[in-house]
Amino acid sequence: MPASICFTGNFPTSQGQVGACRTGEYEGALSVTCAAGQVALDPVFRQSWVNDPDGSIRDVSGWELVNEGDCLTGVDLAPLAEAEFARLVIAPSPITVQPPDGWTLVNVETITYTTPAPQKFATTLLGIPVTIEAVPEDYRWDYGDGSGPVTTTDPGAPFPDQSVSHVYTEEAVATITLGTTWAGRFQITGTDTWTPIAGTARTTSTAPPLTIHEARARLVTEPLD
Repeated sequence: MPASICFTGNFPTSQGQVGACRTGEYEGALSVTCAAGQVALDPVFRQSWVNDPDGSIRDVSGWELVNEGDCLTGVDLAPLAEAEFARLVIAPSPITVQPPDGWTLVNVETITYTTPAPQKFATTLLGIPVTIEAVPEDYRWDYGDGSGPVTTTDPGAPFPDQSVSHVYTEEAVATITLGTTWAGRFQITGTDTWTPIAGTARTTSTAPPLTIHEARARLVTEPLD
């Protein structure tokens, strides 16, 4: 409800919304003054109604001031931000494989990398606009050949600067999967402070099937053109 209340002299009454003041009262605003880095939470009003047997609705309390407002920091909103972070739909990290054509060779380095970026989400907590950011923290590669996953904080890079790769030892068709762990933080709109969010989120990406061939040498009688 609007942050307005009725006053008699310097004292607020139990009425208290725009247009609800009685004769002899005047309407004023409840002002919440906060320190730097804090955000004001508007006053809270409550009104109770009942349904009478004739179908009419009757006000039984008038407007009541429940809370005159408060000053909040990011720490105050942290539990709500944590719950909101758990509900976010974070886009999974993309997977790039080199060679790029869906096949590779036994005993040859197969390069993998991803290009994730922080993802931002706008939302409100207790009516306060905030930005939540998901930041990639580590990467868990499973190369689909039973060799066990590899976890790194390095997203990898393309040839010739590759830093994450795998060597297959036998012919097969393998599916590479990538699990990304995301850390969270949030910022109240209009402030410069980021507050960390407890816990992490996880996404999973799957690459198209990769065929592993074994290169074999053969003797021929004629030179190859």
